[in-house]
Amino acid sequence: MKVLHVITDTNFGGAGRYLLYLLSQPAFNSIEVAVACPEGELGKRIDAAGIRRIPISGRDMSYGHKLTWELIRVIGAERPHVVHTHSCLSARLAARLRRVPVVYTKHNQVRIPNEKGVTPPPPGPVRRVLNGLVASALSDRVIAVSEGAARELAESGVKKSMVVAIPNGIDLAPYKVAWKKRQAESRGASAKRGFLVGTVARLHRQKALDVMLEAAKLVLASEPSTRFVIAGTGPMEDQLKAKIRELKLEPYVKMPGFVSDVPAFLAGLDIYVLSSDYEGIALALVEATASGLPVVATAVGGVPEVIVDGFNGLLVPPRQPKALAQAIVRLLVDPDLARRMGDAGRKRAEELFDAKVMAEKTVKVYEEVVALRQRKRSRA
Repeated sequence: MKVLHVITDTNFGGAGRYLLYLLSQPAFNSIEVAVACPEGELGKRIDAAGIRRIPISGRDMSYGHKLTWELIRVIGAERPHVVHTHSCLSARLAARLRRVPVVYTKHNQVRIPNEKGVTPPPPGPVRRVLNGLVASALSDRVIAVSEGAARELAESGVKKSMVVAIPNGIDLAPYKVAWKKRQAESRGASAKRGFLVGTVARLHRQKALDVMLEAAKLVLASEPSTRFVIAGTGPMEDQLKAKIRELKLEPYVKMPGFVSDVPAFLAGLDIYVLSSDYEGIALALVEATASGLPVVATAVGGVPEVIVDGFNGLLVPPRQPKALAQAIVRLLVDPDLARRMGDAGRKRAEELFDAKVMAEKTVKVYEEVVALRQRKRSRA
């Protein structure tokens, strides 16, 4: 079987990490894979992994007239059995015009909150019908990266028979190494140097990192030896640096930029924080829990499927810096609780979020859509 993935991200974010975890698994050994992807950090990672990449235009673009025609030509030349798209409308249109089965991964929530954190209501009956027609016209299957995202897709009008929930998974081995490294350093050593609270994310409005900075200011009022680190790049980098200056947090918060070795970065933290306004299922959370880190996160989208409140982390409402700060302080002052949550999270990650299982389920979806297409052709 031959599968063409199409992703137009240039940043190496959650969707890019998902793709590389997916394609590196044994289930793909028997599949001929190509990835259509523009130049950028993600393109470099795909090249470095030894995966055949087809350079395309449309950097960080879902739809464009030129991109659609370009992908029509690419699909015609490649002749894949399946086109697997990642938030690229042009790819779905091009695959349909080439009569190739389409699998579409929905990496995020369906109803996205606005800048004030207000989530729009579910669509009305007319919009649901239209959504269902469009989904059926452009995709054979939709993979939701969490049960929550699958429910939202169904609520939006997509037929339940089209939606398959396959939780994000990771290659657990590097994060087990990170956990062992963290275990080698005692909590006493962390307390001596000052606890390090951090996150790795695309610096985008979705991640609500301004709220994390406001929470950091509150944490420092009671735990002044704490330090914070926000790793990643993105469109809000300058705004966040300005926010750090505004809150006078320069001595306490560092922004190192892009992190190439995420397991090593996580190994240096004591607490992981996710302050997002919305998430499908945050791959970074799975990575953090696999590293044995206790987590403080906002209870949005598929996050509660990774973090069980009070078990492997603490959940708080979005856009509430005081609640976020209180949860962080609770873990800082109770190292035994933090350690228990970290251990529980690591075990949960190993049980539920293995990329090997994710890949096996994804390949099964390919086989189903190809078989369905062949039956339709036979009847025709």
